[in-house]
Amino acid sequence: MVLLGFRLEKSLKEELENNFENELTFADDVSKFVDCLKNKKYETIVIEEKNLQEEALINLIKIAKDHQKKGVIIVLGETSNLKVVAGSIKAGAYDYVLKPLETPEIVKIIEKSVKDFRLLAERIDKHKSTGDKLIGQSKQIVELYKMIGKVAMSRLPVLVFGEKGTGKTSVAKAIHQFSDWSDKPLISLNCTSYQNGLLERKMFGYEKGAFRGAVFPQIGELEKANGGTLHLGNIESLSLDMQSKILYFLEEGKFFRLGGAEPIEVDIRVVATTCVNLEELINQGKFIDELYRKLRVLEVNIPPLRDRKDDIPLIIDHYLIECNDELQKNIKGVSKPALKKILRHDWPGNVNELKNAIKSAVALCRGTSILIEDLPSNVLGTKITKKKGDALTSDLKEWIKCEIDVFKKNNQKDYYGSIISKVEKELIRQVLQITNGKKVETAEILGITRNTLRTKMSNYGLE
Repeated sequence: MVLLGFRLEKSLKEELENNFENELTFADDVSKFVDCLKNKKYETIVIEEKNLQEEALINLIKIAKDHQKKGVIIVLGETSNLKVVAGSIKAGAYDYVLKPLETPEIVKIIEKSVKDFRLLAERIDKHKSTGDKLIGQSKQIVELYKMIGKVAMSRLPVLVFGEKGTGKTSVAKAIHQFSDWSDKPLISLNCTSYQNGLLERKMFGYEKGAFRGAVFPQIGELEKANGGTLHLGNIESLSLDMQSKILYFLEEGKFFRLGGAEPIEVDIRVVATTCVNLEELINQGKFIDELYRKLRVLEVNIPPLRDRKDDIPLIIDHYLIECNDELQKNIKGVSKPALKKILRHDWPGNVNELKNAIKSAVALCRGTSILIEDLPSNVLGTKITKKKGDALTSDLKEWIKCEIDVFKKNNQKDYYGSIISKVEKELIRQVLQITNGKKVETAEILGITRNTLRTKMSNYGLE
C-alpha cells in the first residue's frame, strides 16, 4: 500500500510499517504534507485530527482531495460532533474513524476502507450542520453523521426512517444544510397537519376560482422551494391521490396548480421522513409501490435511543443548558441514582421523550442536581400505560378522574363545560402552532368558521 500519513502517532507508524511492505511516507508538518501530495500518487492518506482546529482539518482534506483524486482519505478523529464528522466527509474524506481504538484495529479499518473503495469505486462528497436531536459520540450516531454526508450532495430523493422522536426533521435539515444549495429554501410540510384538500392547496398552490373562496391565485410550497429542498414529514399519512400527484412530480419535474392548465417546472430535492414501515402499507394497498421506490433512491435510518444509550449523558448535558436558560434555573447535573434510572429506561419516545423528561426534572428540582424523585413517572416506571384496544388512553382517563375529584372536593358544578373547555383550548393552541398562527388554515383544519375561531381564541386568551 502506498500510504501518506499526517501527524500519526508513533505506535501507529510502527504498526503500519510492520503490516505493509510498500512505501509509507509520514509528514509531521503541513508544508511537507502538501509537498508529498503534489509530488507522488498515494492509495491512502491518513490524517490524525489531534490538535487540528475544524477549519484546518477541513482545509487539509480538501487539499488532499484536490491532489489525490483517486486516493482514499481517512481521518482519525477525536471529536464526535456532526459538524466535524460531516464536514470531513463533505470535504472528501472516505471515512471518519472515531478514537480511541487499539492500533491494530485502526490498521484493519484502513485496510478495509481501501478494499471497499476499490470494490465499489465509490467517491464520497459530504456535510456540516447541527441538529437538535443529533447529539452523541456512539458508533451508531457517528455512522449517521457519515450517511448524512454521503447523501447531502446529491439531488436524488432521500427517504429517512426513524421511530417517533429520533430526530427525522433534524436529519432532513442537516441534509439540506450540508448540501451545496444550503443557501436556497428549505420548506418543511408535516403531511399529518393538513386535511388532504388543504395539503394539496398548500403544496401545489392554486389559481383564482379553483375552488370556492379562491379569490386570488396562491403560490404553493413547491414553487417557494425551487432550487432548494422540500421536506415531507410523515409521508405515510398521504392519501393515494396525493401520492400519485407527488409521484408525477418526481417523475416529470413539474406539477399543476389547482385550477391551472399550464405545468410549472421546478428544481427541488425531496427528503421524505416516516416512522412507519411503508412496505407493509404497500401490501395493504395504502401506499404506492412506485412512489416508495422513487423516494428511497437514497435511504437514511436513524438509530433509536435505546440502541445508543452511551449518548444519553451528552444529550442530558445539552438539554440541561437549554432548560436552565428557559426555566431560569442553575441545575449542574444529574445524581448517580437518577442517571442509573434514566439509563435503565428504554425511551420508546426516543430523544423527544428524554428532552421532555429533563425539562420536567429541571422544573421540579429544588437543588443543583436532579434527584431520582425529580424524574417523571414514565422514567420511574410508575406511569399508567395505554391498554391495547382502549378507545382512550389511561392517561386521559386518569386526568379526567383527577379533574372530577377536584370538582367534588370544591363542590363545583358544570363538569362538562370545564373539562371540554380545557381540551378545546389546548386543541386550538396546538393547531395554531402547526399553522404558524394562520386563522384561515386553523379554522379549516378544525372544521369551524373563522368567526367561531376568533371568538374562542378571544375567550381563551389565545389572541
